[in-house]
Amino acid sequence: MNIRFDASSLAKPAYQALYAASEALAASGLGAGFKHLIDLRVSQINKCLFCQNLHADWGLRDGVGQDRLDAVADWAKSDLFTPAEKSAFAWAEALTRQQEESVPALLADLRGHYSEQQVAELTMIVGVINAWNRVGISAYDHG
Repeated sequence: MNIRFDASSLAKPAYQALYAASEALAASGLGAGFKHLIDLRVSQINKCLFCQNLHADWGLRDGVGQDRLDAVADWAKSDLFTPAEKSAFAWAEALTRQQEESVPALLADLRGHYSEQQVAELTMIVGVINAWNRVGISAYDHG
């Protein structure tokens, strides 16, 4: 992997702020392991190989089983995820793909599983990993 430019030094204050947001969200009530699963799924959708590899490694470090990491791409058909987790994956996918028409129904389902704070934290997790994916796709050449 080649670095096209070093965003961490060239845009240091913004990079540090994004990193701080990631760290704050890792301490959310959703748990670091599940955050990595969401980050992995969003990174798969965005085709950010850097972030996919990073969150698979960090997921293992934080106790996520390899079977769950492997199943993330096809979460809807997997029995390894709870209905609450599947609701969160659907939310993450809709936000990442900008499917605004799906938001009301998905939000109603999400609220059946999570508190308002957790919904807000999940939404921020999705927003932050989408930002990181843009950085990873632009700054790193995987070719």
